[in-house]
Amino acid sequence: METLTEVVGRVFSPQVLILGFLISSLYALVAVGFTMIFGVAGVLNLAHGAFVMVGAYLAIWAFVILKWSLPVAFAFAILGVAVIAPLVYRVLIRPIENRTVTVFLATLLLAVLLEQVIILFFSAKPRTDLPPFIQGGFVLWGTSIPYNRLLAGVVALVVIGLLWAFVTRTKTGKAILALSMDRRGAALVGIASHRITLWVWAISGALAAIAGLFITSFLGIQPFEERVSLVIAFSTVVLGGLGSIPGSLWAAFIIGYAETIAQAFAPEARGLASLVILLIVLTIRPQGLFGRAAT
Repeated sequence: METLTEVVGRVFSPQVLILGFLISSLYALVAVGFTMIFGVAGVLNLAHGAFVMVGAYLAIWAFVILKWSLPVAFAFAILGVAVIAPLVYRVLIRPIENRTVTVFLATLLLAVLLEQVIILFFSAKPRTDLPPFIQGGFVLWGTSIPYNRLLAGVVALVVIGLLWAFVTRTKTGKAILALSMDRRGAALVGIASHRITLWVWAISGALAAIAGLFITSFLGIQPFEERVSLVIAFSTVVLGGLGSIPGSLWAAFIIGYAETIAQAFAPEARGLASLVILLIVLTIRPQGLFGRAAT
C-alpha cells in the first residue's frame, strides 16, 4: 500500500498537473458554450454534445473524403457547426422557446437524430483518421507532452480570452451580458433578443467544434461520444452554477483535474471522479459553486 507521501506525490506529479490543465482547457470550451445558451436563452441544450461530435465528423469528411488539408478541414468544421447551431435555434427552438419541457425534449431528440445520421453515413465504428494538427512532442519534468495537446490547451485559452474580450468590449458582447442578466429588461432598452440569441448559438457551436476537433485528433471519436461530451458539459455547468461563465470555467478545471488524478490511480474510475465531486458539491451547495441560492 502506498504511503501518504507517495499518494500526494502522484496527485501533484508533473504529469497530472500538466495533462490535467490541457484537458481541462478543452472541457472549459465545451462548458462555456453550454452555459452561454442556458444563460441567454434559458435552454438546457441536450444537443450540445452532438455539436462536439458533428464538428469532428465534418472535419473527418473534409479531410479523409474530400482530401482537403487539415487546417482547411478544421476551419470548415468550425464554420459548419457555427452555422448549424443557430439554424437549430431558428428552426427548432424559437417556435417553442416558451415551452420549457418541449424545448428540453426537442434538444434531446435532436441529439439522438444527429447521432443516428452520423451512424448512417460513417457507421458506429470508432474513427481515428483525424491526425494530430502537429506531430511530435517533448519531455517536461519527466512528462511526455505531445505538441498537439499543448496546442489544444493554448488554443482553448486563447479562444476563451478572445471570447471574454468580445463579451466585455463589444456592443454585441455587452448585449449578450445584458440578456443573461435580465432578458425582459434588455428588451425594454431595445436589445434585439432573437438576433443576439442567434449569435450565442453560433458561438456555442464554434466552441463545441473546436473542442471536438482537438479531442478527436488525439483520442478518436465515435457517434456515442456525444453523450460523454454532454455529461461533461452538464456536470461542469451544474457544478459551477447554472448560467455562471466564471463558475463553469472553474468547474471545468476541477473536473478535468479530478479525472486526470483518478486516471493516474485507476483508469477505469476516470468518469466516476467528476460525478462524485458533483454529488458532494451539490449536497453541500445545491446552487453550485458560483450560483445564487434560491430566495
